[in-house]
Amino acid sequence: MHFIYILKLNEPYTNPNAWDDETNKVLGMHWNYLVDLHKKGVMDAVGRTDYEVDNPEMFGIAVFRAANEAAAKEIMNNDPCVKYGVMKASLHPFNLALIKGIE
Repeated sequence: MHFIYILKLNEPYTNPNAWDDETNKVLGMHWNYLVDLHKKGVMDAVGRTDYEVDNPEMFGIAVFRAANEAAAKEIMNNDPCVKYGVMKASLHPFNLALIKGIE
């Protein structure tokens, strides 16, 4: 089954001045987490809108595979940005119709 989680920044991280070394460390952990899941064949696509962090339309997505909703929630909640409160995430079942490299 495919799922998608949508990520949005929590306050105060919508203010670029609130970002510090710890925030950047968590963001690096977030990226490494997604890359690792991609290498394992779990994560099919990740990305974000091309807005600045203070734009309310800025969000990220992760399209991935999981056996069921409980497993999908575990993947989402273990994302370091979610785990450490930099971002909030919402999970949705997702019908992936077309994407290059996936049949």
